[in-house]
Amino acid sequence: MNNLQQYSDLASQWWESSSPFQDLLHLNPTRFELFDRFVSRWMDKQVLDLGCGGGFVAEELARRGAQVVGVDPAVALIEVAKKHAAASDLSIEYRVGNGELIPAEDASFDVAFCVDVLEHVADLEKVLREVHRVLKPGGLFLYDTINKTSFSFFWMILALEWISGRIPRGTHDWRKFIPPVIMAEKLTKIGFNSLQQTGVRIHSYKFKGMNLIPQFCLSRKMNCVYLGVAKKL
Repeated sequence: MNNLQQYSDLASQWWESSSPFQDLLHLNPTRFELFDRFVSRWMDKQVLDLGCGGGFVAEELARRGAQVVGVDPAVALIEVAKKHAAASDLSIEYRVGNGELIPAEDASFDVAFCVDVLEHVADLEKVLREVHRVLKPGGLFLYDTINKTSFSFFWMILALEWISGRIPRGTHDWRKFIPPVIMAEKLTKIGFNSLQQTGVRIHSYKFKGMNLIPQFCLSRKMNCVYLGVAKKL
């Protein structure tokens, strides 16, 4: 179904510990475990967080000293992100916009982040071309998305949406999930060098108060969520 309206409807809950979006925050340490191998120093890097939501990644980048621009189509989420950044004493520039037409000049960024986004967009290739446009030559594209497999259908849709209700029903559309080989092919076609793709899996859970928190790690298997790194040629 791929219902994007829920991100606006639930915007006020974004940073709450019981939020259905909290797993995206818990993915950050594993994301950066890989991405830090390619960006050893974030200080003063010009970084785009495309599809920034309420600011999970943007705030982590700002804490590392990056100059961050967060872009998201949901006005309600941008407002939440601005307020939370201000309360956290973090300097982040937030703009309303979408991936098919990024509100930024050509060659503006050293790095572009795009996590939990590509499996939702209307036109994947157009988004990737826009990312390519706004990156400087040699700039890095860091992303995560979901492979199109029977396991991803069971886990992301049946288990998380329909059985457990951990995330709202209709969040994902399995038909829009992206096999790693297809992603690599599209990146190469557009003018990227696909440097690495790596899977992510849950290795354990822990309780934090009344909430069950997944603990993620990198994995050789890419049968569900996977991370990727590409370089603009």
